Amino acid sequence: MLSRRWRETAPFALLCMTGIAASAIALGPGLQCVPRGITDFMDLYAGGKLAFSRELYNAAHVLKVEAATEGWFSPTRLFMRLPVFAVLFWPLAQLPYRAASAIWEMLCIAPFAGFAVLWPSTRRWAAALACGWSLPAFMTVAEGQDIGFLLLWVALAMRLLGKNRPTGAGVVFSLCAAKFHLFLLLPIWIVANKAWRFAAGLFAGGAILMFLSFIAAGADWPVRYYRLLTNPANNPYASVMPNLHGMVAGWPHHGMLEGAGVLLVGSAVWFAARRWNAEVGLAAVLAGGILAAPHAYMADCALLIPAVLIVLANTSSSGARACGIILLTPVPYLLLMAGVAFELQALLLAFVLALVRAEGKGGACRNPGTMPIKTGAIQQIEVRGELTGAAV
Repeated sequence: MLSRRWRETAPFALLCMTGIAASAIALGPGLQCVPRGITDFMDLYAGGKLAFSRELYNAAHVLKVEAATEGWFSPTRLFMRLPVFAVLFWPLAQLPYRAASAIWEMLCIAPFAGFAVLWPSTRRWAAALACGWSLPAFMTVAEGQDIGFLLLWVALAMRLLGKNRPTGAGVVFSLCAAKFHLFLLLPIWIVANKAWRFAAGLFAGGAILMFLSFIAAGADWPVRYYRLLTNPANNPYASVMPNLHGMVAGWPHHGMLEGAGVLLVGSAVWFAARRWNAEVGLAAVLAGGILAAPHAYMADCALLIPAVLIVLANTSSSGARACGIILLTPVPYLLLMAGVAFELQALLLAFVLALVRAEGKGGACRNPGTMPIKTGAIQQIEVRGELTGAAV
């Protein structure tokens, strides 16, 4: 039995390791910074140090803490999350920086394994391969970012939806508030699916996070946080962003063009969510959210892993599938690293727009009011305006 299982899993394990090795070669000398702790964990560690301080969003004070505790500082690495997430990093911030950084790097690997385990059993091999070959996923770990945990919350929320627990799924999804700007299109999905119980869980989880944030940072933290977020200096390198903001940066009337693009992407998400089942609608939210986000970089594209996997399992459209497969390869991200961002931006936009008219496998797609709606992972049913699910 063991030898048979090994024969079945060994090729996929080898392919995953090959993808990881390819990503390591692609990043090359940049990986020298990882053992030295010169990663995005710098701002997370500083946030943990200032978790219960009013200086959490004081850029000068954060840089001072970085210099004193980490030995170096960077004005592009400021703590940009809600205060409650600084509290979560407080335990690590009690350790010396190098030790905390090493522990965090190991912790960043765990959510990708959890994502693959939680993904529908018939597609776990695809999830593992996608994670192994995703250059953004590798960069997430190398850079000490927490994007992997967002993938874990998405997979867990989908699992809860499949078990007819939409309220719990909403509570879990609220943890994605760590990077809430990547999920600005989620309300469209909620309204399109009339997922009110999911919305209730999302609101409840968000309320808890906000309550804890007020306890940790005081009553005026939203004002200080808003000032930090709206400072243009904290949104640098637009030329290498995979979003609409990066696409039109430097163009005449770029603000209007970006707004029009967000409306276009939002409309595409609405029509995809109405035409398809909840799973494909969520894929549109994940991909469209990167485009619509005012602040996004290559590592954030790791969120495309569940989006593309959902599309590949549900659609037969050659356009959507081709765009999705390319987005899982290192190619568009290598171009981005070389300073050529438009190809990735255009490909991501084409992927989202293709979901509006894509055909389901077997020619089936969603008809509002039709039930049940069956996908590879979740059987979605709308009953009296409530989104429910039954495991298949």
